[in-house]
Amino acid sequence: MKVLYLINYAGSGGSERYVELLVKYFHKNKCDCGLCYNVDGALVEKMAALGVPTHRLGMKSILDLAAAKKLAQLVKTQGYDVIHAQYPRENYIAILAKAFGCRAKIVFTSHLIMEQPPVWKLLNRFFTPKNHAVLTVCTYGREVLERNGVAKDKIRIVFNGVDAKAAPAADRSVLAEFGVKDNERILSILTRFSEEKGVPFLLRATAKLKEKTDVPFRLLVVGTGPDFDRDRELVPRLGLQDTVILTGFRTDTAKLLAASDIYLNSSSSEAMSFAILEALGAGLPLVVTDVGGNPELVNTGEVCGLLAPYGDEDAYASAMQRLLEDDALRARYAAAARAKAEGEFDLYNLLDKLFEIYQ
Repeated sequence: MKVLYLINYAGSGGSERYVELLVKYFHKNKCDCGLCYNVDGALVEKMAALGVPTHRLGMKSILDLAAAKKLAQLVKTQGYDVIHAQYPRENYIAILAKAFGCRAKIVFTSHLIMEQPPVWKLLNRFFTPKNHAVLTVCTYGREVLERNGVAKDKIRIVFNGVDAKAAPAADRSVLAEFGVKDNERILSILTRFSEEKGVPFLLRATAKLKEKTDVPFRLLVVGTGPDFDRDRELVPRLGLQDTVILTGFRTDTAKLLAASDIYLNSSSSEAMSFAILEALGAGLPLVVTDVGGNPELVNTGEVCGLLAPYGDEDAYASAMQRLLEDDALRARYAAAARAKAEGEFDLYNLLDKLFEIYQ
């Protein structure tokens, strides 16, 4: 079997980590993999390092017939059996490729959980019955997909997963480069500086936390994005220059999680965050916004963190304060996080479910 992963932007976000994980597990093990992309980025280099063939395909719009025709030719000449599309644009183009003789099964993962406008719902009603499967990474995602006009009989829930056994042991040595003191607890977030990730909300909540607690702490904000320059100006404006560390893009995120005490998520919308799953694998208790798949990660089975409404800075600050100051609660949630990562979100069980869908 040959599987082609189709993604518009091959950067370094959550959906790219999703593709990378699948390819690492499947390529030359379960099947042969390929990557087809439009905008170049870090994922292309990672695929090349894994020996995975990559193909550049311009995708100008959601109904790009020229791209669909080229995709059909690529699938035919390279012998791909499955196209795994990552966003609606890619999914529609893959389905349009059927009009040009593409015979591959088309699997689509819905990484976004949000209500779509009427025109998108209409497109979903037309296109998604032609999918082999439409995947969502959380239970709430199924409800949203159905409301968005996706064919109900095509929807499959396949949680994201994490290899908890691969997580490094707790180690604060990486913090030396940031000048962190031994008595400072570390709150961390792996994020993208874009509107839906809520970095300004998190920074304002952190300023409130400073007023609420006497426990010394530092906040590591790991990542970059289009709003980075705008958002970083908030740090001195809120008096957080001695509290917040903006690390920029890092390749050693596992080490940063291993050095942390609490993991945060401040998104206004979220499906099932890979970063949160990595934090669970590292045994970190959570403070996350009450959106999308976040409640499922925190509250299903063993409780491993606290939820706070997006936009309520005081409530979010109080949740952070509670975990900072309650050592016993933090330890209990940390143990539950690790157990959850090794149980219901075990990467290899979930990958096996996905491969069954390919078959």
